[in-house]
Amino acid sequence: MDKVVALLLGAIGLPVSAVITRFLISWNSSHGIFGVDVHKTEKTIVPEMCGAAMAITLIVLAGVYSLVDPRYSLQLISFILVVGIAAVAGALDDFKRLGGMFKPLVGLLCGVPVSILGLMFPGQVYNPELGIPLFGGFRLPIIYPLIIPLAISVTANTVNMLDPLNGVMAGGIAIACAGLLIGLLLTAQSPTPIFLYALLLFVSLGFYIYNRYPSRAFSGNVGQLSLGAALGAAAILGRAEIATIVAIFPNIQNSFFFLSKIRRFTEHRRLTSKPTMLLPDGRLSSTPDRGAPLTLVRTIISGGPAFEYDIVKTIFLLYLLSSILGFLTLLLMGPFHL
Repeated sequence: MDKVVALLLGAIGLPVSAVITRFLISWNSSHGIFGVDVHKTEKTIVPEMCGAAMAITLIVLAGVYSLVDPRYSLQLISFILVVGIAAVAGALDDFKRLGGMFKPLVGLLCGVPVSILGLMFPGQVYNPELGIPLFGGFRLPIIYPLIIPLAISVTANTVNMLDPLNGVMAGGIAIACAGLLIGLLLTAQSPTPIFLYALLLFVSLGFYIYNRYPSRAFSGNVGQLSLGAALGAAAILGRAEIATIVAIFPNIQNSFFFLSKIRRFTEHRRLTSKPTMLLPDGRLSSTPDRGAPLTLVRTIISGGPAFEYDIVKTIFLLYLLSSILGFLTLLLMGPFHL
């Protein structure tokens, strides 16, 4: 019954996220908060920072669940703090356009509440045992709290970096979380990870309704960072670290491509050479500039130009494959306790 309640409460995230997104589309439009869809020949103007709807929904429903089942209140408080810090930092970056190192450093800050609460209340927030498929678990009581901020910074920034096309971020994370949720329904002994991954899945879908091609709402850093940080927190609190890394492999791959070429953290808007260019017929083509960063999108169209929605379909296929592998990873780990 606990799992059913957790799943149903997580599913409420879809309508709540969709309603708040719709409100922000109207509110942001009336207050001049816009972005330009550079991958459209007509350069469509789209309301920006609507991803705040995901952060709000994650925080509110996590708070509700902590009241419904107080046994897991410490975990949910740490989750709320992670999302809240990421959302505030993302909004600040949206307005102030801060430097490239800002997001990695903020990502580290997001994970601090989880580490501190875990040290203050041993065994009630996270388990410092890293589960490895087929090999069992390895207790890391000293190292684990130290790597939590790094892990959340990685997920926050990899999600932030792979949001170049309409619907990619929200749709991709939804696909990844769907596979993980199914695996957790079969293996998790605690309802908390089921709630967290159901919430991430349905919140992403609620935003995807308006963010899909052709997008009527842009996420902004506020949505990207909060969703990515929430995913990292869920992986730690739900003991699904390895499976989550596997499920979001497209994000990991994109970040690796980018950093291997640029070799530093920097904002995409500050790049002098863009990885793709828009052709007159609306297709995207890989730039001939060898100094441009390598990204997942640029890799996909390296064989020839393609329309945006076709590229998105290819990325979603990659997410589907990774999600299936994440699901299988959880099955190989077997039932586990928090």
